[in-house]
Amino acid sequence: MITRVRRTVAALTGVLALGIGSAVWATSAASAAPTAAAPPPVCTAGNLSVWVDVSQLSGAAGTFAFPLELTNISGHACRTFGFPGVSATNASLGQLGDAAGRSNLFPARVVTIPAGGTAHANLFYGSAEVNTSGCKPKAASFIKVFPPDSRRSKLGFFSFQACTLKHHPYLRVTVVRPGPHLDA
Repeated sequence: MITRVRRTVAALTGVLALGIGSAVWATSAASAAPTAAAPPPVCTAGNLSVWVDVSQLSGAAGTFAFPLELTNISGHACRTFGFPGVSATNASLGQLGDAAGRSNLFPARVVTIPAGGTAHANLFYGSAEVNTSGCKPKAASFIKVFPPDSRRSKLGFFSFQACTLKHHPYLRVTVVRPGPHLDA
């Protein structure tokens, strides 16, 4: 009887040791596995400064392209994806005409803007549309820019003649792309 008890105790001790060893191994393996870094937060209007680089104007046939620069002024990286919302405003911040339409020249992708870094989109301005189609042009003082998927906007200085009629698209914008626009 004592031999049977010793065998049972020995068997239970072995099973218990195996279970503890497996648990320790599983815990060690789980803690040794690499963890993926969390993506940076989404860029908000509060993270960004927006501006139009008028020094890099290009265009032809009555349409001009300007780099729309989005600079991360926060102390951390942030990410964005897609089209910004853009519209022209007067000095009193009243919207002039339609918001910018979308130009699908480039595929959308996630763009991480490092702290102090800049990303860009192209802003196309239809001068011919504004000046020849009865648009009733008025002076725009600012552009209002909504970062992709944001309900808040930022203002950037940009002075130009804006179309004041609805359903007369004269602005178009591309998706945000990495880095500042570089004149090619």
